[in-house]
Amino acid sequence: MTTHGGNPSLLDYLQVISRRKWTFLATFLLVPIVAVVLSLKQTPVYEATADVLLKPPVASDIGGVQTGTVDPARFAATQALLARVPDVAKAALGKVPNADLTVDEFLKKSGVVQTPGGDYLTFTFKSADPVLATALASAYAHAFTDYSVNNNLQRYQVHLGDVRRQLDQLTAAGDTHSQVYKGLAEDERELSAQVDYPETTAEVVREADKAFKIAPRTKRNGGIAVVLGLILGLGAAFLAEALDTRVRSVDKVRDALGIPVLGQLPTPPKSVAKEGKLVMMAAPTSQEAESFRTLRANLAFANAHHKARVLMVTSAVDQEGKSTTVANLAVALARGGRSVVLIDADLRSPRLHALFDVPEKPGLTDLVLGDAELDEALREINILDANERGGRVGRLEVLPAGDALHDPDELGAEAAIARVLQRMRSRADFILVDAAPLLRVGDTVALSAHVDALLVVVRLKSLRNATLEELERTLAATPAAKLGVVVTGAPLTSRLGYRRYGPPPESPVVQLPGPTDGTEAENGTSSLSERLRTWT
Repeated sequence: MTTHGGNPSLLDYLQVISRRKWTFLATFLLVPIVAVVLSLKQTPVYEATADVLLKPPVASDIGGVQTGTVDPARFAATQALLARVPDVAKAALGKVPNADLTVDEFLKKSGVVQTPGGDYLTFTFKSADPVLATALASAYAHAFTDYSVNNNLQRYQVHLGDVRRQLDQLTAAGDTHSQVYKGLAEDERELSAQVDYPETTAEVVREADKAFKIAPRTKRNGGIAVVLGLILGLGAAFLAEALDTRVRSVDKVRDALGIPVLGQLPTPPKSVAKEGKLVMMAAPTSQEAESFRTLRANLAFANAHHKARVLMVTSAVDQEGKSTTVANLAVALARGGRSVVLIDADLRSPRLHALFDVPEKPGLTDLVLGDAELDEALREINILDANERGGRVGRLEVLPAGDALHDPDELGAEAAIARVLQRMRSRADFILVDAAPLLRVGDTVALSAHVDALLVVVRLKSLRNATLEELERTLAATPAAKLGVVVTGAPLTSRLGYRRYGPPPESPVVQLPGPTDGTEAENGTSSLSERLRTWT
């Protein structure tokens, strides 16, 4: 991920997010949208609550029914468990006849919560109907208090029945004045009082008066989803970056191949690319055309030592802009005053005839087979339009490929092209050969033995790291000198457009005076500097 090695910096991370902005934005926006949509589609759930105050019994001995000291916390926990018995649920449903729920359904939708450190039980009920939730929460609380009273009352009633049976037995025996009879009579009075006025250990202190919506919580879910979407978006962006093995930086190309970068070519304007034209001919004053002039100058410096005249332009694989690059470079050299021969040696996929809009035949294959002469196969290209003056302009000739071959071995392509190159060495200042990709066609490596130097075209964001490594190994095996690499698909920067050729859009064109005698007009070789001196 780093551009120059070492640990990634904040700028490296920001660049990753910038490159993967659509992956990041898609994930970041999709997660909250899905969360909100799912929340809105959910059935609303309302919850109502009612509170019950617990009254733990004190130590007593009433009519022989003994109660010891009760731990309030333990008592509350026990009562919370008792509140979940089916009898309480059935009693609560009996208070709301229109509930239309079974006991199991009621227990699933209800709950009892013990207040920490307190003597309260909170009874809850959830339903899609807020009115029903309110009614059942209150009914649940009252059903539990009734159950608590009945539970205590039943205990006293059982003991009262035992006492009364003993009294009846003593009365039948005529023993109504003994101490035992008197004790049982006292117990009977106390137990009767408890039965008539039972002790309450639970009391409803707050009925449910309103149900609150607890689901779906769209705002909360949306907020959580935004945070989650941000995390997942960043993760998706960095994962996509890690899985993407495409070459993205010029430094990566330079370091991998070990040869200088002679040019960084931006993508041509859409209008030029759509019509299949060359930017050096369709828009020679554009910023994109200026990048080819820069390539021409850098090529001159790189070639100062090698003095190569036959240059082969190739690439690693298809679709890297090899043919477009060599065609524009040929025009740039010719416009700079050089004589250039451009040969389409990509016999499997020829393109130069289409770029220059010339007939495909006769071409290289016809020349090799003896079906055409050299002068017939070469096409001279007019590299200036009607509004441009000749000045210091060279010559450009194009040799198309001829018929495309599925198996160039039948033609003996390597030896045949080598013979053509030998015949043309004295014809021009430069001979540019548009060769097939190095890693697609084995003949290209063999052909490199018959040229003076190589130019390699690499497209950013297209070539894979593994392919770049394979290209480096292949280049190391080629005998020709490697002048440099040309990177296509580079961003168009302002430095490419610091200079404009030609007059401003609304300025009148200054017509320079012609030559004083007819010789220069006839041969068209007067230099722009000489004419400017004459004019001034």
